[in-house]
Amino acid sequence: MEALAVVIGLGVLALLLIGVPYLLVSHARLKARVARLEAGLKPAAPEFVAETEAAPVVEERAGPWVAAPVVTPQTEPETAPPRAFVLRADRLSALMVWVRANWALAVAGVSLALAGVFMVQYGVEQGLLTPFWRVMGALALGAALIAAGERLRRRYGDEVAGAVTGLPSVLSGAGVIALFAGVLAARGLYDLIGPGVALAGLVGVGAGAVVLGWFHGPVLTALGLMGAGVAPFMVGGQSDTPGVFYGYFAVLAAVGLAVDAARRWAWISVLALAVSIGGATLLYLTEAGALLYFAFWAVLVVLTVLVPEARLVPQHAGNTLLHRVLAGGDYPDFPVRLVWGVVGLASLAALWVASEVREALVVWGALSLLAGMLAALILGTRRAEALEDMPLIPALAALVLVTLEGFGQGPVWSGFMAGIERLPEARMPLAASVILTGGAVASALFAFRARHAAGTVPVILWSLAAAVMAPGLALILELLWTPAAVIGAYSWALQVMALAGLMVLFALRACGPEGRLAAALFAGAAIVLITLALFVVLSKAALTLALAVMVLATALIDRRFTLPLLGGVAQVGVAVIGYRLVIDPGLNWAVREAGLGDVLLSHLGPLALLAAAWGVMAARAGGATRAVIESAVWSIGAIFLSVFLQRWLGGPGAMGHAGLGLTAVVWLASAMVQLWRMRVGGSVVRWLRLALGCVMGAVALVSLVAQAVLTNPLVPVLWRKEFVSGPLILDTLAAAYLPVALVFALAAWKLDHLPRLLRHGLVVAGAGYGAWYLGLEIRRLWQGDELSVPGVSDGELYSYTVALILVSVVLLGLALVRRSETLRRVAMAGVALTVAKVFLVDMAGLAGLVRVASFLGLGLSLAGLAWLNRRIAEHMGRDPA
Repeated sequence: MEALAVVIGLGVLALLLIGVPYLLVSHARLKARVARLEAGLKPAAPEFVAETEAAPVVEERAGPWVAAPVVTPQTEPETAPPRAFVLRADRLSALMVWVRANWALAVAGVSLALAGVFMVQYGVEQGLLTPFWRVMGALALGAALIAAGERLRRRYGDEVAGAVTGLPSVLSGAGVIALFAGVLAARGLYDLIGPGVALAGLVGVGAGAVVLGWFHGPVLTALGLMGAGVAPFMVGGQSDTPGVFYGYFAVLAAVGLAVDAARRWAWISVLALAVSIGGATLLYLTEAGALLYFAFWAVLVVLTVLVPEARLVPQHAGNTLLHRVLAGGDYPDFPVRLVWGVVGLASLAALWVASEVREALVVWGALSLLAGMLAALILGTRRAEALEDMPLIPALAALVLVTLEGFGQGPVWSGFMAGIERLPEARMPLAASVILTGGAVASALFAFRARHAAGTVPVILWSLAAAVMAPGLALILELLWTPAAVIGAYSWALQVMALAGLMVLFALRACGPEGRLAAALFAGAAIVLITLALFVVLSKAALTLALAVMVLATALIDRRFTLPLLGGVAQVGVAVIGYRLVIDPGLNWAVREAGLGDVLLSHLGPLALLAAAWGVMAARAGGATRAVIESAVWSIGAIFLSVFLQRWLGGPGAMGHAGLGLTAVVWLASAMVQLWRMRVGGSVVRWLRLALGCVMGAVALVSLVAQAVLTNPLVPVLWRKEFVSGPLILDTLAAAYLPVALVFALAAWKLDHLPRLLRHGLVVAGAGYGAWYLGLEIRRLWQGDELSVPGVSDGELYSYTVALILVSVVLLGLALVRRSETLRRVAMAGVALTVAKVFLVDMAGLAGLVRVASFLGLGLSLAGLAWLNRRIAEHMGRDPA
C-alpha cells in the first residue's frame, strides 16, 4: 500500500511540476496568439496621422514569462529597466493602497486560516476527538472554505471592482491553509498515514492551489503560501520524522513557482522561495537533520531553474549577471536573477552548516551539495546562455569550504591529519585525494563545456575555469592540508603530476579559433602543477633552480607556439623565485645554514637561467614578461652579492654595520625592481607594485636607520663599540656602504620613468653613501680599526681636503664627457665645500709648515680647477659661473 502511495505521489508531483504549468502556459500562449490575430484584423490607421510619428515595434519574445507581445516604441531608450522587477516603487505603493483599502479582508483571511489550524490544535490539547476526526474536521473546513470562495468567484468574479472584490481569494486561500494543516497533522502528529501518502496529499493540495491560483488573483496565492509556511509550526506536538517537512517546504516552493510561471506575478516566486527557505531553515535549527537540509537545497535549485521557464531543459536567454556587472548591457531577466539568488543562498547554506556542525559527515554532505550543483549547472545549462556564469558560485564556495576546513582545522582535516600517527597496516587516509579527484572532475566538466561553447568569450571563460579549479584545489591542499606529511611526498607528488597530465591533455585537445589561447591557459596550469610537485619532492636549492627552469621552459614554449598568455605564468614563477631567495628559505638559510654549493646552485643557477629566458624573449622586448625577467636578473645579482659578502665576512649576527647594510641592499634592490616593473602593466598592477615597493623600501629604511644608529662606527652605543675589520679599502665599511650607494646609483640610472625630483633624490642618496664610505675609509687610514676614538689628526683633515678636490676633478671630467651642466655645477659645489672646509675647519687645526703647505696646495688646486671649469664651460657653450 505504501509503495502504491509513493507511486501516486510521484505521479501527482510530475503532474504538478510538468503538466499543470505546461497547460497553463499553453493557454497563455494561445490567448496571446488570438490577441495578435485580432489586432491584425483591426482597420488601418487614418491617413491623416503625421508621417513623422514613429510606429511602435512589436517585439515577440519566447518563453512563458512573456506570453503576450511586448509593444516597444522606437523612441524607448535602450537602457529601459528590465521586465519583472519585484521591488519597484509603483508596486510597493500599489500594495500599500490595497492594504489600506482591504485590511479587513486580509485580517479575515488570516482568521479563517487560523481557524483550521486551531481546530487541530484544540483537539490535541483537549482530547475531545479522536485523531482521525481532528484531521477530518480540518480537511472539511478547508474544503468548505474553498467551495465557498469558488462559488463567489464564479458568480461575482474576484478581480473586478465590486462588493465582493478579493473575498473569493481570501476564502479559498484560507481553505488551502486548512488543507495543508490537516495533511501535516495526519502525518506529523498522529502518524495516521505514511510518508508516501503524506507526500501525495501535500502534492495534491499544492496542485489544487496551482489551479486556484490561475483563476484567482495573487491574494489567494500569497495567503496560501504564507499560511502553508506557518502551519507546521502552529499545529504543535512532536514528530518522530521531522525530516518529512523538508519535502513539504520543497513542494511549497514548487507550488509558488508554478503559479508564478503561469501568471507572471514575479513577487509570488520570491514569496514562495522566502517562505520555503525560512521554514526549512527554522526546521534545521530545531535539529531536523543537516543532510536532509542539503537535500532540500538541491531540490530547490532544480525547481528554481526549471519551473519558472516551464522547460525540462533550461533555455534562459539574455544577458548574464556577471556580464552586466563587468561590461554593462541589459539586466538579466527575472528567472535568471531568481536562479542567482537561490544558488548563492544554497552555497552559503553549505558553508554555514559545515562550519557550524563540525562533523565530518556534514562537511562531506556540504561538498556533495556544491559538487552536485556545479555538475548540474555545467551540464544542464548548455542551452541557457544567461546561466553560463552560474557554476562560478558553487565552484568558489567549494574552494572556500576546503580552505576553511584546513585553516580552521575542521573535522575532515583533523581526521586526515590523524593519519600521521597511523600504524603501518592501517589504511591510508584518502580525504585529500578525494577532494583533488573532485577538482579534476570539475575541471574536466569545465573543459567539456569549453569544447562545445559558441563564441570566443565563453570558450575562454570556460577554459579559464577548467585551468583554475583543480590546480586551485591542489594549491589549497598543499598550503593548508600538507598531504605529503600524511600520505608521503612521493605519493602526493604523483597525484599532482597526474593532474598536470590532465591539463596537458586539455591543452592538446584545444581547437578552434580560440584554441591557442585555451591551450596557453592549460599549459600554464600544467606548469604550475609541475612546479607544485617539485615543491614537494625537491630540496630548497633544487626547488629554486627548478622554478628558474620552468620560467625558461615557459619562454621557450611561448617562442615556439606564440602563446603570450604564458607570460603571466613566467611572471608568477619569477615572483616565487624572489620570494624564496629573500623570505623562505631566505637570507638566513643562504648565509648561515646552506653550504656553498647550495648557495651557488640556488642563486647563480636561476641567474643564468633567467638571463637565458631574457634572451629567448628578445622578440617581446617591450612586453611585461621580459621586463619582469630583466629586473629579476638585476635583483638576483644584488641578492647573491649580499649573500656572498655576508658569508665571507662571517654571518649576519657578527657583522654589525656590514650585515645591516647588506640586508638593506636586498630589500632596496627588491623595492627598486618593483618600481622598474611599474613601466608595464595596467593601472591596478602598477598600484600593486607601488605598494609592494613601498613595503620593501620601508624594510630597507628600517635596516639603514638601525645601521646608522645602532652600528655606527663613529658613535658607540652605550658600552658597545663598532670595530672595522678586513684589509683597507676592501673591509666591512665597503660591504656596509658601497653596495647601498651602488643600488641607489643604478636605480637613478635605470628608473628613467620616475619623476625627475625622485631620481635626483636617488642620486643624492647614492652620492651620500659613497661619500660616507670614503670619509670613513680616510679616518680608518689614520685612526685604525676603532673609528670612535676622539679627535682628528692633521693628516686626516688634509686627506679629507685632498679627497674633496679629487672628487671635484672626477665630476668635472664626467661633466665634460657627458656634456652635463648638472654635473659641472655639482663639481663646483664640491669646490666651494672644499674652500669652506679649509677656512672654517682646517685653519683652526693646522699650524706651521703644514698650514702653509695646505693652503699652497689648495690655492694651486683651486686655480687648476677654475681653469678646467672655464674650459669645460666654453666647450659646452655655458656661462662658467
